[in-house]
Amino acid sequence: MKTVNAILLSLILPLAALAQEQKPLTVGDLDKYPKQMVSYTVQNGDTTFKLDMYTTVIVADLTFKNPKDKQKYDKLKRDVKKAYPYALLAKAKLQEYDNQLALIKGENERKAFAEKAEKELIKQFEKDMRNLTRSQGKILCKLIDRETERTTYTIVKQYRGSFAAVMWQGVARIFGGNLKDDYDPNGDERTIEHIVGLIDMGVI
Repeated sequence: MKTVNAILLSLILPLAALAQEQKPLTVGDLDKYPKQMVSYTVQNGDTTFKLDMYTTVIVADLTFKNPKDKQKYDKLKRDVKKAYPYALLAKAKLQEYDNQLALIKGENERKAFAEKAEKELIKQFEKDMRNLTRSQGKILCKLIDRETERTTYTIVKQYRGSFAAVMWQGVARIFGGNLKDDYDPNGDERTIEHIVGLIDMGVI
C-alpha cells in the first residue's frame, strides 16, 4: 500500500497541491432562509410585486439489490469525496503551469521549472498525498482526466517526458492501475459521475 501511495505521490504532486484545509460542502439550513418571500414597491402610484424564488435540490435515494451493493456504493462515495478536491486542484495547478510554461522558451529552462515546482509541492504536501488509499488514488487518476481532459499518462509525458510516462505506466499496471484510462461518465464511471454531481450540488 505504501508503495502504491509513493507512486501516486511522484505522479500527481507535480500536478496538484492539496488545499490547506477542505471544508465539507453542506446543504443550506432552511431556518436561515427569509420567511417573507414576497415584497412590493410603489412608484408613481404603480405597485410592483417581487417574488423571491429559492433553488431546491431534490435527489432520489438510490436503490440497491442487497446490503453488499449498498456497502460498495458507500465506500465509493467516501473515496470520491476524498479524491475529488485533489482533481479540482490539479485542474487549477495544471492551468497555472501551462500559463507559466508558455512564457518559458528554452527546453532546459522549462525542465528546470517543472523540477523546481515538483520539489516544492512534494515538500509541502507529501504527507497528505501519502494518506490516499490505493482505490482513492485510482479514482483520482480518473477524476484528473475528467477535470483536465488529459489522462494522467499524458500529463506525466508532457511534464516528465516519454521515458518517465512509460516507466510509471508499467509500475502502475503491476499494482492494478492504468494511467491511460479515460473517464467515461456514461459508462464505467457513471456512478462516480453521480457522486460528483451530488458533491457539486452540496447534497453530500
